[in-house]
Amino acid sequence: MTNKLNKYAKNVTSQHGEDGILAYIIETLGDSVIRTVCEFGAWDGIVSSNAYTLWHDHGWKAILIEGAPEKVTGLRENIKGFNAVAIERFISIQGKDSLDGIFKSEGFDPAIGVLSIDIDSFDYHVWKHTGFVDPQVVVVEHNQNIPPDIEYYDPEGSVYLKCSAAALETLGREKGFRLVCCTRTNSIFVKEEFFDASKFPDATVSELFDYSDITPGIVFTGEDRNKYPVFSRKTGAAVKFLTRLKYRVSSAVKRKKKFIGPSPEVARQIRKMGMDV
Repeated sequence: MTNKLNKYAKNVTSQHGEDGILAYIIETLGDSVIRTVCEFGAWDGIVSSNAYTLWHDHGWKAILIEGAPEKVTGLRENIKGFNAVAIERFISIQGKDSLDGIFKSEGFDPAIGVLSIDIDSFDYHVWKHTGFVDPQVVVVEHNQNIPPDIEYYDPEGSVYLKCSAAALETLGREKGFRLVCCTRTNSIFVKEEFFDASKFPDATVSELFDYSDITPGIVFTGEDRNKYPVFSRKTGAAVKFLTRLKYRVSSAVKRKKKFIGPSPEVARQIRKMGMDV
């Protein structure tokens, strides 16, 4: 595709070009964009941030949520003098520590320009249960090892494979958002009312997906160097045995690699959604 937004990719503090892509989207939205960004986990406000350039360089209001006390210390120091607030909280899916719960308890305006969800765990379920907070643009992490034709998300309360870009695309449509870009690890959405096919690609997740981390036939967790293979389609017992043996030996030789299988609940979800384990 020639109109992928990845051509605008640029990193200041983002990891895979999100800074430049968001700059293009914001410029395209023009005066309609709400100049407030919310990001969690925000780390120190700089490391791997999709929000830093907005509040640091362009004067946006920022709501930055981070649960780790040692990171919040640096976050509070880094935002001094800027229109930004640091919230020390680990995000939960529902309840007082959910995104909606925090916005309500802190009295924040729910209408925001950009929401960046990056907690390396149950990102899918956090977005699914967010209803009070009303963003125009959403950036949410997907597992780059899951092919874009597979709609997978971990059972609520579990963290193993996290979620696929295809599952996020479906969730986004249900919530009134259009997928406009996939970077290596993030899916980027624009609220349907702001979608303009002359400025954004009118394309499927399979067309927008970054395939650089796909291993044919095998899915890995994408986290903690876990090399326990999940199969992207139903696979014979002999092939599964030999493949697992290969990666078990690899993990034993290279000690930094782990070999941790899914829980029974996650294994059931994997099979239910068309994969095998």
